[in-house]
Amino acid sequence: MKEEPFKKPKLGEKLMKGIAASPGVALGKVCIHKDVFSHVPTYAIEDNQIGSEIQRLKKAVEEVEEAIRRDHENIRRQLGYGGYGDAEIFSTHLSIIKDSHFLSEVFEKIATQRINAEASVLSQILKYEEIFSKMEDAYFRERMADIRDIGKRLIESLTGPMVLDCPFEEAVIIAGVELTPKDTVQFKRERVLAFITERGGRESHAAILARSMGIPAVLAIEGLLSRIERGDFLIIDGNLGFVVVNPPEGVIQEYRKTQEKLEAHRRNLETLIDYPAETLDGHRFKLMANIGNMVDLEFSIRFHADGIGLFRTELPFIIEDHFLSEEEQFGIYKKVAERMNPKEVTIRTLDFGGDKFLVSLRPEKNPFLGYRSTRAFLKEQEMLKTQIRAIFRASVHGKVKILFPMVSSVEEVRQLRGVVKEVEAEFIHKKVDFQRDIPIGVMVEIPSLAIMASKLMKEIDFVSIGTNDLVQYTLAVDRDNDLVSDLYQPLNPSILWLVKNVVEAGQAHGKSVSICGEIAGDPFYFPLLYGLGLREFSVAPVLILEIKEMAKRVTTKEASQIAERAMEMDSSKEIEQLLMASYPLNHD
Repeated sequence: MKEEPFKKPKLGEKLMKGIAASPGVALGKVCIHKDVFSHVPTYAIEDNQIGSEIQRLKKAVEEVEEAIRRDHENIRRQLGYGGYGDAEIFSTHLSIIKDSHFLSEVFEKIATQRINAEASVLSQILKYEEIFSKMEDAYFRERMADIRDIGKRLIESLTGPMVLDCPFEEAVIIAGVELTPKDTVQFKRERVLAFITERGGRESHAAILARSMGIPAVLAIEGLLSRIERGDFLIIDGNLGFVVVNPPEGVIQEYRKTQEKLEAHRRNLETLIDYPAETLDGHRFKLMANIGNMVDLEFSIRFHADGIGLFRTELPFIIEDHFLSEEEQFGIYKKVAERMNPKEVTIRTLDFGGDKFLVSLRPEKNPFLGYRSTRAFLKEQEMLKTQIRAIFRASVHGKVKILFPMVSSVEEVRQLRGVVKEVEAEFIHKKVDFQRDIPIGVMVEIPSLAIMASKLMKEIDFVSIGTNDLVQYTLAVDRDNDLVSDLYQPLNPSILWLVKNVVEAGQAHGKSVSICGEIAGDPFYFPLLYGLGLREFSVAPVLILEIKEMAKRVTTKEASQIAERAMEMDSSKEIEQLLMASYPLNHD
């Protein structure tokens, strides 16, 4: 259960409000994760320095261009592009860095405004931002992100990469304009007390990773970095979305009491580790873990997860910052399979594109709805086969299943099974040992597949409902956009209808249906989801005990009644009120 602090602090200069993105309370010093655009040195230059500044910028352009070419050559080598031409291979980034108009204006600013190269690049980026911000076309907004990335590359080439501004030995609160998945996974868990940012929403990837790590987060705090300094002592209230800056001792002590209560609650939860996941009336269900790295794996084992319901394989790629080879992937999957054996490990193939970590394989107007994940894999099949081979090899070291993300049709499922069959035939021909008949499943996160659930069940062995994207695509709401965060509604009746349709199709065909999205790990939703018929949950390891505790407060009959009433309602607000009235349920 989530507890709130003693009271809301008085609004004033010492208090900032944002989005409560990950629950909990943290107290400590703050360190700044610098945004390169916020720390660009700007200074005037003399006439005799113009030439040298232009040469500095030309050298930076050459370095960035070469870096982009290396990135794409690495992709082409590992993916085996075959007959595709360079124009299709090179990303939009290469086009921008070679754009004579873009660069000529930067050179001109150095010469006419007499400013240093870094400042000239920043001035050009700000100019484009002002122009593009007035355009409604999604294509141009997406290109702005590309231009910012090129600007960042150029500035870092001129000044050196930005580093975390943190000289302290103790664990700290990390503050920044925004934190990408790559940023968050590279922080050491034991060194981070909380995340706070100027941008982002509750369903952004930074927020999801914060909840996965079990640390508080408050996002979308207006003017954050202008209102704090490195070393300031902060209180982070991830339950209410407050940040208190350099509070008086009395406020600190009150929050420490709240923190102690939360820690005591966590200690009490640990008494549930050895108990099975079951409802108040003794009905068992499967409670598995979502993992992305070895730390998650160890927490899964510690909290006695019933298996790994979702291994997000893209996170190791984020950390290494390149496409992992078959051997590199095999080493990771083998370790996970061995550690969990004999419990099952569901390995999801790479979920990339859109807002994910990989550079665009092809320039496109809307990558969220474009060439990403499975649909890209079905074009670039050598990349898919590399991952399947690594999973096959790891299968002899434990019990593994393969899960494909971003599938939108039964036709795609059949194509994916065809690729798996090809790898099976290859292994049999080469006499490579692997687990025969590895279960094949798909993520149900696109409405089209949820609607066709009955036909889908005839083609696969299991499904996993990914509610994060299912909500996003059903309601046409970008979950990373705090401007429309109020429209991101997991309890929208249409979402519940889709979930129920998938569950009933699974039951009718004897196929297992699990749920692995964010709502699966929130105790608030458990009675409803269990009442809808779900019996397999996959959650962040740190939330396993929270779900166990909630399950012991509700009977199967009560959960079914809650779900029946919810399905009759017309709005997410009504359903939320229903759950609030039922939570916590009145059982000792």
